[in-house]
Amino acid sequence: MQITGQEPDRPPLNRKFVMDKNRARVTVVLPFYKVGKELDAAIASMVQQSFSAWRLLLVCNNGSDEGKKIATRWSADDSRIEMLEESVQGIAYALNSGLQLADTDYVARMDADDRSLPGRLELQVAFLDAHPDIDVVSSQTTYDSGMAGSYGYKLFVDWQNNIITPEEHALERFVEAPLAHPTVMFRKSLIDRFGLYSTRDVPEDYELWLRWMDQQVGFYKLPEPLLVWTDHESRLSRNHENYSREAFYRIKCEYLARWIKRNVPAEKKIIVCGSSRIGRKRAALLEELGVDIHGFTDVKKRPNRQVRFYRTSELTEPAPWFLINFIARRGVGQAIREHFMALGFREGVDFILAA
Repeated sequence: MQITGQEPDRPPLNRKFVMDKNRARVTVVLPFYKVGKELDAAIASMVQQSFSAWRLLLVCNNGSDEGKKIATRWSADDSRIEMLEESVQGIAYALNSGLQLADTDYVARMDADDRSLPGRLELQVAFLDAHPDIDVVSSQTTYDSGMAGSYGYKLFVDWQNNIITPEEHALERFVEAPLAHPTVMFRKSLIDRFGLYSTRDVPEDYELWLRWMDQQVGFYKLPEPLLVWTDHESRLSRNHENYSREAFYRIKCEYLARWIKRNVPAEKKIIVCGSSRIGRKRAALLEELGVDIHGFTDVKKRPNRQVRFYRTSELTEPAPWFLINFIARRGVGQAIREHFMALGFREGVDFILAA
């Protein structure tokens, strides 16, 4: 089934939409804070969905007056839309307020500054209905930014868009968040089984994906862009300390350490790719979590005398080693993957990319 189309204009508010809430199959949770007309466009993109059996919860997290007016107007016009308030500041608190009111089998995410294409919900519901082994379905995104210097972020979106299958999500999860938060739809039962969003000082979406994947939850990405992901200077992921590089690495290493303890045989010697100060700092996080780091390797020609160092030419067979790549320089991860796979190392068995 293919349902595509241009993003919608806001429809005129000329009649009240009334639907029995018991018919809803999806609860869409959309938190908002300091927003303006972009919230209007985000809500309009939900109203224009080809699939109509949804409920939209607009969670006002100490939102702007303009945002409240927009949310109030929409909720008065469409019985499927409801505004609620969460006074504790933070997106995780707002999301959890919405989740605790979600009473449908499926939950979808939406952000106040993005736009879903008309077929998004229909395609995602159909996929989850047809694939009981998959609990989370997202989609590719179209990146929209007028900001200067946003090329790196576009490359990140391109990387996400190429991760499709459950196996690819599992392998790439320790590199970065492999899916865009506002594209997801998931089974509400995941919240009942594994809890709400974390309110710790962590990227709440990435922590949730890692927590679910730690429990073998299946992820899939529809290979079609169904959301326009708008980037701007005030976007939360660009400004809040919960989304800093250090915050990502702290939570990444927490779940990576769990994975290593379960999956890497005790006799394997763990080697970190990346002997710089940053690489050693990442390795120290793992050591604090009980992972024994045997040594380091690097793309540099000269060994780092501060650590037990192995040249890559010494790592020629997978049997004794398990490699963790912490080198974040663009293109290095893929080069490491190709180099060691050519020697018979298996990704997810003998090495993992984590940068």
